Amino acid sequence: MNMNNETIQNLLMKVVDGLATAEEEAALQEAIRADGKWEQELRAYRKIKEVTDSMQLKDLPDSYWQGYWASVYRTTERGIGWVFLSVGAIILLATVGFVALGDFFMSSDVPLIVKIGVTAAGLGVIILLVSILRERFFARGHERYEKEVER
Repeated sequence: MNMNNETIQNLLMKVVDGLATAEEEAALQEAIRADGKWEQELRAYRKIKEVTDSMQLKDLPDSYWQGYWASVYRTTERGIGWVFLSVGAIILLATVGFVALGDFFMSSDVPLIVKIGVTAAGLGVIILLVSILRERFFARGHERYEKEVER
């Protein structure tokens, strides 16, 4: 059987991995008899497989995992807390706005489209206000020029 180098290398890998059929192993033995370099390749592949099979990932210490999960928990907890705080503040401010403008919204003289526009603009202002307050609160905990100053 006349095989090219790529085919023989594929057979070598199959034999080393234990996936070759009896016919493929016989074809590889024929290629080894025809050219001795394939026997050296087979030994090299087996050595590589032996080394890679004996490799193991190093276990990380428990302290690393405790820190990791505490960080994930803290980040998730704070994120959810900010979401609830923001939504609650928006609802409260929107309610105050509707109560303050109750006569405006109850008036039949004001067209519906104007009421919708005032509601949308009011909600937008409230959401932006809550967002800006949250960012200001967050920025207060960080140094303004921390990237520019070397210590």
